[in-house]
Amino acid sequence: MRKKHNMRILTLDIETMYAIVHTWSLFPNFISPNDVIAPGYTLCWAARWEFEREVMFGRMDTAAGLENIWALLDEADAVVTYNGKSFDMKHLNKDFAVADLPPPSSYHNIDLYQTVKRRFKFQSNKLDFVAPALGLGRKVKHPGMELWDKVRADDPKAWRLMERYNKGDVVLTQKLYHRILPWIVDHPNVGLWVENTGKPVCTHCGSKDLQNKGNQYNTKVASYKRYKCRNCGTQLRSRFTTRPRDHTLLTNTL
Repeated sequence: MRKKHNMRILTLDIETMYAIVHTWSLFPNFISPNDVIAPGYTLCWAARWEFEREVMFGRMDTAAGLENIWALLDEADAVVTYNGKSFDMKHLNKDFAVADLPPPSSYHNIDLYQTVKRRFKFQSNKLDFVAPALGLGRKVKHPGMELWDKVRADDPKAWRLMERYNKGDVVLTQKLYHRILPWIVDHPNVGLWVENTGKPVCTHCGSKDLQNKGNQYNTKVASYKRYKCRNCGTQLRSRFTTRPRDHTLLTNTL
């Protein structure tokens, strides 16, 4: 997508390691914290800035990996994830707190999973189901738990595959972001990061190529100008009513 705004949007994905626990059953309802032999932890992260080609990668077992992802989040105006609000960002916040780092500067959290769940009815809401259904490709294949076992043992070849898998998720998430952009209801207004020329701009992509779609009547007494972005397809409306206060318009009292 050609650059149309200066908002710093970061697409992010993390990978985590499983915990090792004692259990008496293959179907436990609850595992006591006393039975945790080794807790799970964040393995690595991958991220990419909007409008840039490089997919960055960092291992969380290094000080640089932790500091770099903190710095990226501190710079970001918005972060795009898939199920990041309840998973990725909470894991990273925990890592920052453990390292005695302050919270990064505030950013908008654009969680595509929430949009998919709210706006569509796919048979599954998993990224590796939704993305192929939209013709965007699939996640990088791997041998399953065996990969995590080898990464835990610090196998270099396994780490290379983990990096490719992690980066692949970022590329796929960014493709999905571009595809469902007009469906995202609570997207931050990127028009605030576009030079003011007096012309209306798309709130989702910053384009000024808007199609006039007439008026939208949201209430019994107010109407607004309606637009459609020719670049990303977002449906838009003006902030202010197109008609002044009119005392001749009546409304019923029921």
